Amino acid sequence: MKAKKLAAAVLAAALLGVSWPCSAQDAGKVQIKIGRLREEIALQEEKLLKSSEEEIAVLDELDQISSKMEQQQEKINVLQKQLETQKQTLAKTQTVLDQTAQARDKALRHMLNRLRAFYMMGRLGALNVTFSNRTLPELMLMSDSFRSLAGYDQTVIEKYRESLTALKQAKTAYELEESLLEELVRQAEEQQQALNLLRSQREELLTRIKTQQGLYRLAVQEMRKAEQDIRRSFLQPKKEAPYSGLGLLPFKGKLPFPVEGKVIHRFGEVLKEGLRKGETVSGIHIEVQPETEVHAVQKGQVISAGYRRSYGNAVIIDHGQKWLSVTARLDTVFVHEGDIVTQHQKIGMSGDLATLYEPGLYFEIRQGGTAQDPLQWLKTN
Repeated sequence: MKAKKLAAAVLAAALLGVSWPCSAQDAGKVQIKIGRLREEIALQEEKLLKSSEEEIAVLDELDQISSKMEQQQEKINVLQKQLETQKQTLAKTQTVLDQTAQARDKALRHMLNRLRAFYMMGRLGALNVTFSNRTLPELMLMSDSFRSLAGYDQTVIEKYRESLTALKQAKTAYELEESLLEELVRQAEEQQQALNLLRSQREELLTRIKTQQGLYRLAVQEMRKAEQDIRRSFLQPKKEAPYSGLGLLPFKGKLPFPVEGKVIHRFGEVLKEGLRKGETVSGIHIEVQPETEVHAVQKGQVISAGYRRSYGNAVIIDHGQKWLSVTARLDTVFVHEGDIVTQHQKIGMSGDLATLYEPGLYFEIRQGGTAQDPLQWLKTN
């Protein structure tokens, strides 16, 4: 800051200490203008510094978000593998459950058949012994065998029943665990989506910050150029007599557009965005493609050709009778100060870089320093 103040003081002393071809009052005005420019440059540089700090913070946050997203994805992969294993375990359990149920049903059918046969045999009594072709010991042995088999079948079926109960309980537990894993996967995926959305928002913010930085840098460049222009204009001798042309009054409503294109901002419109947000348009903005030739709207003398603060590359033509036309935001300028140009003559070309500061080609018509509505002077068939 001290260096800036010292530089400003040195510049002011230089401006006042040299014998200029103008009054001390003019030198004071130049000093004031340059001082204001320096203040504005410092302000823009401060904004650029803050913007750079914001960029670093957003980049750091993006790194953290990316790291969290990687960790979250690893967590999702682990949960999905566990869920797949759980599904396989549940499927195997269901298969064993079905097989056990089938084995139980088969054993139950065997037991029912034996019980039916035992029932048909009846109780071992005198009548059965008398009419049977088997001896009493054989009949007694058969009866004991039936009883033993029935008891065995009952034991087997009871074991199957216990196995089925245990398998059903295991299946229920596996289903609960599967539901829990599915819920964990769902929550993890939601968190991943939230992180992805946050990353997209921060990337958009980073883009806006970089755009602002470009505008701040461009503003600083323009103001530094304006400072040089002021110093050059202060050193330049007085201008020659104005161009003695017909002016533009006889051609009202008949002038050609400087370039073909859609009018995107009109005279008197208040800008709602951009670096000049809130300012009132003193001319018109014409949408134009890069590398489009730009022409003079009427004959006149070029009184300025090149860079101008707030205009960028611009051509100002004096048409006589204090009528001026200003064609600005050119990428290339084809004419020089003092040139006499004719209507439709090429004076410049549009480009991408020239319209970075504000959109479209800019055109003004002025009479005695007062801005006029260009659409009242241009031919709008």
